[in-house]
Parts: sequence; structure tokens; C-alpha cells
Amino acid sequence: MTTSKNQSSRRKFIQLSAASAAALILPSCQNTMTDSTENILIIGAGMAGLAAGKLLHGAGHKVTILEGRDRIGGRIHTSEQWPDAPMDLGASWIHGINRNPITKLADEIDAPRLETDYDDGILFGADGTLQPDRVWNKYEMVEEEIQKAIRQAWKLDEDISIEEAVDRYLDTDSLTADELRHLNLVLNSSLEQEWSGSVSRLSSFNIEDGASFGGEDVIFPEGYSAIPNYLSQGLDIRLNEMVTQISHDAASVTVIAGDKSYTADRAIITLPLGVLKQNVVSFDPPLPVEKQAVIEQLGVGVLNKVYFRFEEAFWQKRPEWFSRLADNRGEWSEWFNLYPYIKKPILLAFNAADFGTHLEGWSDEKIVAEGMAVLRSMFGEESPDPQSVQITRWIADPFAGGSYSFPQVGAPADARSILAEPIGDRLFFAGEATSSNYPATVHGAYLSGEREANRILNL
Repeated sequence: MTTSKNQSSRRKFIQLSAASAAALILPSCQNTMTDSTENILIIGAGMAGLAAGKLLHGAGHKVTILEGRDRIGGRIHTSEQWPDAPMDLGASWIHGINRNPITKLADEIDAPRLETDYDDGILFGADGTLQPDRVWNKYEMVEEEIQKAIRQAWKLDEDISIEEAVDRYLDTDSLTADELRHLNLVLNSSLEQEWSGSVSRLSSFNIEDGASFGGEDVIFPEGYSAIPNYLSQGLDIRLNEMVTQISHDAASVTVIAGDKSYTADRAIITLPLGVLKQNVVSFDPPLPVEKQAVIEQLGVGVLNKVYFRFEEAFWQKRPEWFSRLADNRGEWSEWFNLYPYIKKPILLAFNAADFGTHLEGWSDEKIVAEGMAVLRSMFGEESPDPQSVQITRWIADPFAGGSYSFPQVGAPADARSILAEPIGDRLFFAGEATSSNYPATVHGAYLSGEREANRILNL
């Protein structure tokens, strides 16, 4: 039994108008050689750093990329733990394939992709019982009520969280337990899963932060890491170089990584917002006060994954999605069935925001036990233990500090633009958190890297 969620898009809760999306202009690539070669340091070998490095290297500059990890890709990481089934521990999707630069890169290397359907799902109650179509049909109605509450909040003089807007305008105290479960499912699925942040921290004013590309969403059955691997070709990338200090003056930039010192004409900083918040990298002179403020004001959340691999599939081989009306918001509410795509008995649980954060403090054994208790409530007590699991903890990752950025209550509308502002003509900043058009996406990170490379080329 497969029912529809009636969701036109899960990527963005409230879409920008087609006119405003069409007005967005992608960075133009510079293909001409520069008049003089400069030394450029790039901090971070994620998508932003690789995009910038490829463009600058192609223009004739000497580019060195310093990466603290022992691998490239940043928050793109394809695990090879299961040799016959590469699993993406970080980014999984190209969200919107039309005109998307990641689509172009994937086409250049003929990377296999498979189209997914967010509407291909079934719903389970808190007790694990399969819900009928009429229950699923409430989803869109609840979503519309949440949108109305957010629009009411827009009329206020001061920003409030989406949770506060919903409490204020929907009278949540009067809801039955079942109605509250529906509300929490929509809040988690449409907002927390997409932005990684709790609705208690998500801004009502700025939830329209960004735009989206049209077209379908696709995954990489052989792993997303094919894209950063492709971009890295020919680049000078130094792994295991943990940057601790970045200094600059009117003439140059000096970067300290361990016991090494690097000097260059300019530097592009692509450190994730979660790392910038930790203050593990010092700047001399210090970052401008306004930039320090938005680093604090923007939010970083988490979308953690738990892959369960079994000997055989004991669930329906379709549909793609199993959703659940949990007693507590976001607890094992979203499951992705990989069997239709790779013909392997693997289920992927997404846990975001508050529950995703809470889960990081659990042992692997407890995570598996809790997840299996939910699966057994849905598919029967005889459901076997998994053969193997893979678990992410993105907040605990010192090179990430979370999954991606979100518009937090109180952050100014132009926070991402402020974060992206260069310091003089020496320090430049890229990464998904600096993307005003496409935050929290791989293509946003990629385009931000091209943006800063072009900024240097146009000096």
C-alpha cells in the first residue's frame, strides 16, 4: 500500500516565486589566463574549496589547498565499509537537477544517478500500525496551517521561532495527542529535516532563506564522493594539515598548520560555520566585529544517519519512504528504503535537530536497540537484528561541528552576505553558510567557491 504525502517539494518549505528564482544569476566562470601568477591558499577541501581551487588553478594561479582531514570532500563522505554498497554518510542528493551545477559535473563524468520520489511513502502510527490514506491526507492540511502561522509571525516587529509562531497561532494546547503527533511530524519532516535546526530555533522571518533549482531530486548509487574526487584532479591538496592561525597584512597571508607555516598572496577560507563557531582557528587581526556577530547568530544543526543492513528485506520492497507519527517530535520519524535503488536490504533512518543531537550522546548499541524497537513495532517483533550498521555523529566531528547552517531566530536577513564579505583583498570566505541563494546545499557550497575565485580573478 503506497500513499502520497501531497508534497510538491520537501527541499524548501516555502518556495520563492518563480520570478525571483529566475532572477538569480550564477557565477560566471573565468577561462582566461591571468596576467600574473599569484600564490593562493585555500583552507578546506570540501566542495567550496575544490570549486575555487579548480577555477583558480585553471586560470594559471598557484593554488595550495590545506585540509585537516585525511580525506577530501568535507561533508560529502562516501563510506566503503560495505564494498558492494557505498553509503553516503553526509550529502546524498542533488536537490533540483535543472541548471544545477552539480548535475553538470555529474554529466561530465557520467556518474550514475537515480531519481527519488518523496511522495512515494507510507505512514505508521506511534504504535507501529499502518495508517490509511485519509490519515496521510492530513499532512498537507497541517502544513498549510503551519504556513499560515508563519505568515502571521511576519507581521510582528520582532522575529520569533517557528515553534513559538505555531504555539501562538494554532493553539497547540487544545490539540489531541494524535493531532499533536501530526503537527510534530510535519514540523520535523518539512522543516527540521530540511534545515537541520530545531523549530525552537528556526527563524519565522528568514525561513524563506534562499531559493531552489527545479526538477527532480537524485542520488548517487555509487557514492557522491565521485564529484569531489573529480574536482580534485590536478590540484595540490595537503591532507592532515590542521590550520590553527590565519594572519594577514597589506602584502600577504600567513597560515599556521601544525608546525608548518604557509605564506601566500591571498587565502580563501571555507571552514564550516560549525568550525568557525568553535574558535579553534585564530585570526590576526581578529575578524571584523560584524562578521564575528553573524557567526554567532547563524545556526548550525544536525541531520544524522543510521544505516541498518540486514541479511534480507523483511519489509515491503517499495515504497521509498516510511514515516512515523512519533510520540516525541523527530524520534525515528523518517526512514529511507534503499532496496528499490540498489537491491540491497538496507534501511536508512534520518534523525535531525533536537533528537539528532540527543542521539549523538548514545552508544552505538543503544542507537541500534532503539532503532530496532521502532522497526519491530512497524514490521513485526520477529524482525531480525541487523548484520551491520553505520552511524554518523556530525556535531562531534571536529571538522564539521554539525551538518549545515540554518536561519536562526534573531540573525539579520543579510547574515550570509556579511559572512561572505572579504577582508580587504587578502581573505575571502566561501562555504554553504555564505551562500545567500542556496544555503545548506552542496550546490550552494560549490557556487560559493566559484564566487570567491571569480572575485579574486576580477581584482
